Amino acid sequence: MGLFSKKITDNESVKADELCAFLKEHVNGKCKRLWQDIRDYKDNPLKCVIRPFELYLDVVEATIKNSVDFSEERWLDAVKYGEEIYPHIFFMEEQTPDFEVLCNVFLEMFDIGGVISKQMFIPKLYHLFHSKMNYIRWTKGLDAKKYGTKERESITAYATQIRPFCQDEDIFSAALWRFTDRIMSGEKAEKVLDEEYATVCKMVGIYNVSEERIMLAEQKIDAMQAATSRLQDSLVLSEERAKTLAELSQNTVRDVQNFCDGELTRAKVKVDNLVQTMNRNHDEFVESQRRAIIADKDEIVNNVIADSQKEISELRKVVDQMVRNARSEILRASRESGDVISKLDAYFQDNERIKEMLADAEMSKQLNDRIDKLMELSERDFTPPPVPVAQPVPAPAQPVYVQRPVPAPGQMPPVGMPGQQPPVSMPGQMPDELSETADMAVTEPFQDVMDFTPSYLLDESIPFGDRYAEAMSRKKQLENQGMHFHHMFDDVITAVIENANPYMIGPSGCGKTYMVQQIALILEMESIDIGYINEEYDILGFMTAGGGYSRPNFYRCYKYGKIAFCDELDNGNSRATVKLNSFLSNTSNAAYNFPNGERVMRHPNFRIIAAGNTTGNGADINYNTREKIEESVQQRFTPIFVGYDNEVERSILGTYQDWYEFVVAFRAATNAWSRFTHFSAAGIITTRDVTRIRKYLDNRSFSQEKIIEYEFIQTKDAEYLAFLAKEIAAEIKKSDYSDGCRKLYSIFADRVAEIRSGKDTKRLM
Repeated sequence: MGLFSKKITDNESVKADELCAFLKEHVNGKCKRLWQDIRDYKDNPLKCVIRPFELYLDVVEATIKNSVDFSEERWLDAVKYGEEIYPHIFFMEEQTPDFEVLCNVFLEMFDIGGVISKQMFIPKLYHLFHSKMNYIRWTKGLDAKKYGTKERESITAYATQIRPFCQDEDIFSAALWRFTDRIMSGEKAEKVLDEEYATVCKMVGIYNVSEERIMLAEQKIDAMQAATSRLQDSLVLSEERAKTLAELSQNTVRDVQNFCDGELTRAKVKVDNLVQTMNRNHDEFVESQRRAIIADKDEIVNNVIADSQKEISELRKVVDQMVRNARSEILRASRESGDVISKLDAYFQDNERIKEMLADAEMSKQLNDRIDKLMELSERDFTPPPVPVAQPVPAPAQPVYVQRPVPAPGQMPPVGMPGQQPPVSMPGQMPDELSETADMAVTEPFQDVMDFTPSYLLDESIPFGDRYAEAMSRKKQLENQGMHFHHMFDDVITAVIENANPYMIGPSGCGKTYMVQQIALILEMESIDIGYINEEYDILGFMTAGGGYSRPNFYRCYKYGKIAFCDELDNGNSRATVKLNSFLSNTSNAAYNFPNGERVMRHPNFRIIAAGNTTGNGADINYNTREKIEESVQQRFTPIFVGYDNEVERSILGTYQDWYEFVVAFRAATNAWSRFTHFSAAGIITTRDVTRIRKYLDNRSFSQEKIIEYEFIQTKDAEYLAFLAKEIAAEIKKSDYSDGCRKLYSIFADRVAEIRSGKDTKRLM
């Protein structure tokens, strides 16, 4: 159909006649006026405001079918309001770009809870949306009773301010939703506008920094650099003084040692000379006496013997005296060397200048250590030069590995209640009082006696088919004992066996944590929830002020071969989460140097399992505080979507078949809402909720009416409940549901009708 068509098609003529025949049955004046308009426009299409005539007929038909919002008296008013907003949408009429798409948007405005019924069309705000369907969804979520002129102006002003910064349509829609919710809740518009505008600016990297703050920051940086320079100069001077003092001490000790060695050498030489002189004199005397005796041996033999004995006695006395003198000389030299060393020690102790130099050097060392810690905490790019350490820290001893037998296929320890984990014994495992102590100083290497043999299911030297068959056999044993498994369990445990780092994506309460416990049970391992990753020390630990090392749970998992469960990975600090990259490289010889200086080998049983509510690409309408996970981290995980499993609910509810059927019908209705609005439905029934319902039923603590009220009605608005009631009714009609389920739906539908009628006294609207 071309622009300004003067003729209408046969189909349009038939449709116009049918609408006129229908309107003819209604006798009120406005219906008659609408019937006359259709007749006039049929004869002269150029008089029609909404063009082409086919679109006008679709508008009238949509108005009549929306019996929830438009009574017979309001049909003409709704069409006239549509004619008022038509020029804002089709500014070039049929030649408007994307005309067919805009026709669908225009007709959506006449749907239940749409723009036409609330008369809340804002042209300026409408044109700010790139996707016009997002505008339709936004208006459907508004409460017309709380939406006045003041709220309209505030919302329009806020949207106009943030639109230039929000190139992404989802970010713009989410920001507008937050602002609208706060305005509708009664907060002051000026305060909310300033706060939300500042939040959006920060999200896109715009910060209001004045020149005064920049100058102040530069001054602080200059002061810090100057202080660092002075500290470096002081440290260099202290090092030079310490070096000079060490050289002086070494030279003094060396001189004293040389003096003592020289004195001892000279004393030994004197003693040797005296001994040689004594021997020579003795030999000469004996020889002279021998010649005298030979000359006159008979006369003087007795005198010679007597004189010889006397001389020998005197010589022995001389020798003894010489020996005593030599020993005295040696003792004196030793005492003199000891006195010199004592004098040096006393000199160092009594010299105040040297003490001050040593104290300055120690203070500089302590100050430099503090600066190092401050630099680490503030993440500055500059670090002071390292302080020389007096004694090197001994390297940690290498762990001693022992072998343990691998369990044969088909063997499995006894299993208790579902969700319980078997006790895992790790040879050489560190005691809990050491592994959990924060301020424990490491004074000597810790000798680990560990089993580095991988468990049967994780041993990659065994064919995967054999290991997978063994895992399924253990799973079958648990199923025979009454445990039920999620339909995505096989994929997740396959990723764990293959060391592929699974990232389970699913809504809250769908059984992700319980699945990790089941995996640990089958692998005969311990799983540890390491919590949110807000800082790097949540993964690496940290050195305490007392010199100890605070060991995190992640350290224990990496070293002793446990499952590290990173729950709500998308709710942590994305910068700290990047540190996981060092541990996601699944090589057989991987290792990591932790802050305590220990190089820890990756245990072959170590596994990482992560879980989150989003895909890792940032916040959405239901989880609006989530951060985007770094791309490098996402690439190292295997994403697996884990939704709700109706069979799990069937197992939980057991004999309560009517409640199981109602849960399935309710979940189908919420899924229909998600398809209709293109947003995740709020107030869905989770596996956790089903477990709570089963407890109420077993204990008979709440009646059916109260369970319906608290689990299916509360926190939901009237229009949403009306949609759910309609979808549940349609679901029950087309499927074979029990009478008990239909009774539960009757309770639900009666309660929804009471809320929509405005007679509800059980809750505040």
